[in-house]
Amino acid sequence: MTRILTLATLLALSFDDGHCQDLAKAPAFEVASVTPCKPGTPEPPGEHAGMVQFTFPGGRFVAKATTLKFLLEWAYGILPAQHSDGPSWIANDRYDIVAKAEGSATDAQMKRMAQTLLAERFQLKFHRETREVPVVTVSVGKTPPKLFPPKEGETHSIHIEPQTSPDQKIVSFHVVATRFTLAQLNETFARQLGRVIVDQTGLEGEFDFSIDMTPDEDRPNPLDPSIILGAMRDQLGLTVKSQKAPVDFLVIDSAEKVSDVY
Repeated sequence: MTRILTLATLLALSFDDGHCQDLAKAPAFEVASVTPCKPGTPEPPGEHAGMVQFTFPGGRFVAKATTLKFLLEWAYGILPAQHSDGPSWIANDRYDIVAKAEGSATDAQMKRMAQTLLAERFQLKFHRETREVPVVTVSVGKTPPKLFPPKEGETHSIHIEPQTSPDQKIVSFHVVATRFTLAQLNETFARQLGRVIVDQTGLEGEFDFSIDMTPDEDRPNPLDPSIILGAMRDQLGLTVKSQKAPVDFLVIDSAEKVSDVY
């Protein structure tokens, strides 16, 4: 069965119907506070690229200046193109959210708890549809991809290192990932591509890899989609194609602003 993978889903999460979710049985944080930010509060670094850290060891969940829109995308593992807009404030109003789960809670479990928080605190309701949209499919070609077994003692991480010329101008970005699954690789680039990435490789497990993203006169942005796709194809040895495919889509029916701290 084809798997649909996006930037925010590091582990598989189910789409719970916003109307039918049984909140009494749904996993929830032990305690959580939701504080509205002042109007005009800027987005946190990395939000636009989808690279923000919400979960921490010990079951801590901290989301600073996040929007309901972005938290929805993170909790359900979807891209902006996979949900309707809903009320305009969900993309503009920002909140500080601090929560605590059991110390052994995984990222996937805390995403389910965030889903419950969205339903309880923001009264978020939605229904699901399947829509055919442009996607990127990733598969394995005739030669093995350049993904290597992780070394002993390595931790899960990704580093983007600027490479400079003698006159200190940035000429490329060197990306080094350790203990990355292919799903996480796809997740990392899906938001930049603006498309869902469909994994057809069948590869499991964690890998080490590195790529260079080199801009040019026609593509000054190293995160230009064509540069990313070219790196996945030419440097990692993956087969990358653009086509249309059915994907899950959330239609936001209603949501309410949170004005108090809990």
